[in-house]
Amino acid sequence: MKMLLNHINHSSYRKPLIYCVSFLLVFLTDIAIIACGPEADPYDYYVSFFHNNLAENNAYQPFSFTGYTFVYDDNEPQSEPLINSSEWAGYFKGDVKVSDVAKVMYGLNAPTDSVVNAAYFSQKSKLPDSLTQNSFLKALQQKKYAGALAYYELAKKIEPEATVENQWDPQPRDTAKMISLANEASKLGSKETDSFLKLRYFYQAQRMFRYAGNRDKARNVYTTYIEKQPSASHVKGWSLSLQAGVEPDSVRSAYLFSRVFENYPERRIQAYRNYYYNHANASDVLKLAKNDSEKAVIYAIEGLGDPEYNINYLKEIYGCQPNSPVIGILLAREVNKLEEQFLDNKIDKRSSPILNPVKAYYYAYGFNYVDPEQAKSDKIARAHMADLSKFCEQVFTERKFKDYGLAKIVQAYLSWMLDDTKAGTVYLSQLDKVSLRNKLNDQKQIVKLLLTAQSIQKLDSLNEVTLLPLLQWLDKKVESEANAPKEVDNYMAYSTYSYRRFTGTARNFYQTVLAPAYYKQGYISKAAAAVVKGESLVAHKEWRDEVTTNFWQNYLRPGSVLKLIEWKNRSPNDPYLKLLTSNLAFYSNSNLYELLGTTYLREHQYQKAITALNRVGEAYSDSLAKNSFSSTEESDPFINQMADYPKVWTKAGSKGYNKLDFAKAMYALQRKMKTEPNNADHYFKYATALYNTGMHGNSWQFISYTWAAADAGRKKVHYYDDDYIQSINAEQYFLKARAVSNNTEFKAKCTFMAAKCRQKQIIKPEYYGNDYDKRIKKYAAEVRHNPFFEQLTVYSKTRFYKQAVNDCSYLRDFLKSR
Repeated sequence: MKMLLNHINHSSYRKPLIYCVSFLLVFLTDIAIIACGPEADPYDYYVSFFHNNLAENNAYQPFSFTGYTFVYDDNEPQSEPLINSSEWAGYFKGDVKVSDVAKVMYGLNAPTDSVVNAAYFSQKSKLPDSLTQNSFLKALQQKKYAGALAYYELAKKIEPEATVENQWDPQPRDTAKMISLANEASKLGSKETDSFLKLRYFYQAQRMFRYAGNRDKARNVYTTYIEKQPSASHVKGWSLSLQAGVEPDSVRSAYLFSRVFENYPERRIQAYRNYYYNHANASDVLKLAKNDSEKAVIYAIEGLGDPEYNINYLKEIYGCQPNSPVIGILLAREVNKLEEQFLDNKIDKRSSPILNPVKAYYYAYGFNYVDPEQAKSDKIARAHMADLSKFCEQVFTERKFKDYGLAKIVQAYLSWMLDDTKAGTVYLSQLDKVSLRNKLNDQKQIVKLLLTAQSIQKLDSLNEVTLLPLLQWLDKKVESEANAPKEVDNYMAYSTYSYRRFTGTARNFYQTVLAPAYYKQGYISKAAAAVVKGESLVAHKEWRDEVTTNFWQNYLRPGSVLKLIEWKNRSPNDPYLKLLTSNLAFYSNSNLYELLGTTYLREHQYQKAITALNRVGEAYSDSLAKNSFSSTEESDPFINQMADYPKVWTKAGSKGYNKLDFAKAMYALQRKMKTEPNNADHYFKYATALYNTGMHGNSWQFISYTWAAADAGRKKVHYYDDDYIQSINAEQYFLKARAVSNNTEFKAKCTFMAAKCRQKQIIKPEYYGNDYDKRIKKYAAEVRHNPFFEQLTVYSKTRFYKQAVNDCSYLRDFLKSR
C-alpha cells in the first residue's frame, strides 16, 4: 500500500494548534489518534508573500522578522574559521591554500590533532597520509616561518583552555594555567616584530586573561597593545568584541558592540545579542557615535530588534546613511510584521475556514471568540501602512538608496493588502523602466500575480488564461527550488518552506487566494486541485499538509472526487487546467477510491460505496477499520449499548467490520427495509449503525478521518455532521423502529435511543464572554429536559425503563424536576 499521508508534517503548520489532534497513518484511512499537535514553525506561521531574502547578500539575513525567536537564524553571516584561514593563507603569500589552513586549524578530530602536534613538537611521529601534502603544514616546516610555527605551538596549547566542550556541564577552569598562558602570550607578543603574529599573540593573551576572570588585565592588554595597532585583520575585531565584553560601562559596552556589529559580520549576531544584554538606552549610546555612519548602525541594531511597527528607525538610518544595506532588511521586516498582524487575520476572515483547518477547528470546537482588540489592531496597521508607503515614495523619488525600486514594490504590495488593486497596478507600472536585480524582479512578479488575481471578479476560462503565464513562471521557480541545495544548514531549516521561499509563495497563493475563490464560486473540484497544487514539490510524495488533509477529508462529496479521479487519470488538454491539476499525479487510485467510498458512506449511498471500495484493493481495505484505541480490537457497528462509555467495540461472537463490510451490511439492510417495511429489527439495526458512526460511537472512523473529544456538542461544520455529531438520521430510524413495533420493551429502548440522539443535537455554548456561566446553565437544563424523556415515561412499567433510570443521571434529574 502506497501511503498518501503519513503523520502531518510539523513543518507545514503555519499557526499553533488550538486543540490537540494529529493525523497518523494514511490520509485516506479512517484512523486518527488523539495527540498534541506540533508547535508553530517559527519561520512559517503566518501567510506571507513578501520574501525576506531580497538583499544582495546575506549579511543581515539573520535579522529577518519572526515573532518566535530573537534572531531569525543563529548562524553568523560569515564564517570566522574561513576568515582566519584566509588571513593565514595571505600571510604565506600564496604558498598555502585556505582549505589546508582550515583543515589543520578547525577540521581535525582530537586523535589526528594530537598526532600533528606530536609530529611538530617532538618529531617522534609522522603525519597521517591525508596531511603529508598539506600546504599549511609544509609551510610551517620552513625556516623562514619559524615565528609562525612558534605561534602555532602556543595557540594549540591555549585552544583547550579557550574551549568549553560541554556547555551544559562545563568543567571548572584552570585559571592559574590560563593566567600563565596569558603571560606567556604577552611576553612573546612583546618580542615579536611581525605585526601579523604580534596582534595574534596579544589577542590570545587578552582572551586568556578574560576567561580567567581577570578583566582588568584583559582591558589593559587591549588598550596598551591592540587598540592603536594599525591592522585590517579581523582578529582586531575579535579583540574589540572581548573588550566590549569586559567594559564596565554598559553604554560604552553597547557602543563597542555596535562597532563589532558593523565591521565584523562573523561576530554580528554575537555583537547584536550582547548589545541588547547591556540594556543601554539608545539615546545614550548615540552620544558616543563619532559620525552619522556610526549613528546609522546604532539605529539599525535598535530597529532590527524591534518586534512592533516602527518606521522611525528607517527614517533615522535613511537620514544618516541613505544607502545603508540595512534599509532593505528593515523594509522587509515592517512588511512581514504587517503580514503577521494584519494580512494573516484578514485572510482568515476572507478565506473560508475550510482552507484553514486550525481556524476551522478553533471555531468549530467551542471557541468562536472574536478578539475585540482586532479592530483596533487593524486600524493601527492601516496607519502604519500609510506611513510606510509615504517613506517608500521618498526613497523611490530621491533614489539615494541603491535598491530604490524595492520601495515601489513595497507600495504595490501594501496596496494589494488593502484591496486597492488600481493603486498597486500603478505603483508596479512605475517600475517598467527601472532595472531591478533578479530577486527584486521576482518579488515584483509575485506582487503582479497577486494584483492580477485580485482584479478578477469571476474565475472563468477567460480569466484563467490571464493567470496562466504568471503561474507558469511561479511553477518554474518552485521546480528550481526543489532541486536546489539548501541555503542554510538543517539547523535553521525548520521546514521545507523556510529556505524554499517560492515554494511557500506557491502554497500560500493556491491555498489562501485561489482555492478560496474557487470554493466560493462553487468550483469545489478546482478548489481541491488548487490546495494540492500548493503543496511542496519537495514533500508531496510523503506528506499532505493540513490544508489539503482538512479540505479533502471533510469537504469533498462524491461528484468532486469523481472529477478529481478523472483529472488524475486523464490529464486535461486545457493548459491552465493541466497546470492546476498536475499534482494529482501523486495520488494513487486506491487512495482516491477509498475517499470516494467514504463520501458515499456519508451520504448513505451504500451500493455506490461498495463499487468504489472494491477498487481500493483487498490489502488496503482490510486495514481500514481497526479500533483506533486498540491494536487488536475491531469495530462492530451493530452493537447497541445504553451508555456511550466505555465503548464496546466487539462482543463475543461478533465480528469486526471494515468500510467495505460496513457498506455491504448497510446496503443489505436498506433492501430489507424496502422489502420488509414492518420489520422493526431492520430499522433498529440500521439506526444503531448510523449512531455508531457518530463521534460517540464505536465506528466513527467509517465516515470521519479524525476524532476529538471536543467534537461532542459542537456546531455542525461538515456535511456529514448530521451523523457524526448530531445523530439526526439515527434518531429518525429509531423512531421508525418504534412505530412499527408492538413490543413495549422494544419501544422503550427505541425511545431511549432517540433521546440519546436528541441529546447530541443540543449545542454546547462556546467558552467566551461574561455570560458563559448563564449559557452553560441553560445548556445543562436542556440536556435534562430532553423531549423524549417525557415520552419514555409512558413505558415506566418496563424493565428497560427501570434500567435506564438507574443508569442515566440526566433521566433521573428530569424525573426529579417534574
